[in-house]
Amino acid sequence: MFSAPNNATLTGVVRDAAGKPLDHATVLIYHAGVKRGYSTFCPSCYIDCGKRALTDARGAFTIPGLSPDLWFELLVVHEGFTPSFVKRADPLQGPAPTAVLTGRTPVNDPTRVVRGRVVDKYGEAIRDAVIRPFAILVGDKSEYGTVEGLDPIATTNDRGEFEIANHEATSKMALMVEARGMAPKFTILQTGLERRVVTVTDGAWVRGRLMQNGKPLAGVEIGLTPREPWQGGMNLAISGSVYDEIRIGTRDDGSFAITNIPAPEKWIVYAKMESIASQGATSPVVVATSYDNQEVNVGDIEIKLAYRLHGRVVLSDGKQIANGMRVYIGSEVTRDTQSLLLPADGSFEFKGLAEGSYSVWAAVKGYAPPKDSPDKAIVDRDIDHFDVNLQAVKAEMNQH
Repeated sequence: MFSAPNNATLTGVVRDAAGKPLDHATVLIYHAGVKRGYSTFCPSCYIDCGKRALTDARGAFTIPGLSPDLWFELLVVHEGFTPSFVKRADPLQGPAPTAVLTGRTPVNDPTRVVRGRVVDKYGEAIRDAVIRPFAILVGDKSEYGTVEGLDPIATTNDRGEFEIANHEATSKMALMVEARGMAPKFTILQTGLERRVVTVTDGAWVRGRLMQNGKPLAGVEIGLTPREPWQGGMNLAISGSVYDEIRIGTRDDGSFAITNIPAPEKWIVYAKMESIASQGATSPVVVATSYDNQEVNVGDIEIKLAYRLHGRVVLSDGKQIANGMRVYIGSEVTRDTQSLLLPADGSFEFKGLAEGSYSVWAAVKGYAPPKDSPDKAIVDRDIDHFDVNLQAVKAEMNQH
């Protein structure tokens, strides 16, 4: 019988875009997660997080003494290059995927760059914080999401400093700042030569316990998402909350503890549908985090009787559905979804649905819904007949 070693060693290589090995690049374990089940720790709370190594003249690195039960997300940084992530590395599966860094040209134009410094509540510099652009303001136009010519990511140096640059003049940038073991921080900074300070803090905690028929339920994934989804307007006028869903698993006693939660914010806590669909569903629990280091206990969350939705994806031309196509259902209240592979006849059944409003949509190559929005379903009982209609998309003919 195979016996896992007491520790594992992760190796890998860092290269530039031309394939040349990069010497003296820093490779940092930024996040970790369990290979089976759901993690009971936040991704940056494992003891292996924060371990790092420098590459040698061959671009090679070695990080020993890692848990064999975890996968790792690596952050790779080198001066003069845009930082990069290696999303999933498993020491027991061999070397990590090769990290490829692209060169970054220094920007001296103050109208194109935001300069910042990330510190903790004591004013101490935070190294290796990750800064991701969320939106920028060009003239009076707000541009959200991925913007061509905008640095996709930046990291802080040992002085906590970072720079994010755009290819054209911009007056403001909305940024998400993430530091390991701290709550994410959303901030809007002006461009210019001044280095602006961003303070990150511990955040709040949300605790609770998942129960079914008076017994704790272990190994279930819990989700926490902002109550009000964000909406973007002109001049970077952003309403609602821009923070992502946080996920964590329940322990053997059914308990969970979600750390480093931004405050003040309002949230919804729930058991993920795909995690408990065979057992039932939970009603969303609304909580509020008001200040740093606050501990919010939501008490026992009970799994109760759930509903099912049986339906069929119907193609306008009557053809059967190809292999690999999927149908989805998503809560209108949380950011929770389920998905299923579709058989040739398009039939499907979702289980574990709490009472509420849901969107249902299908992804079938060559077909699209007849309207822009997904089909809506009000679930307050079992639903036996629900059609998702798709129309064939006509391929554009080449013009000669």
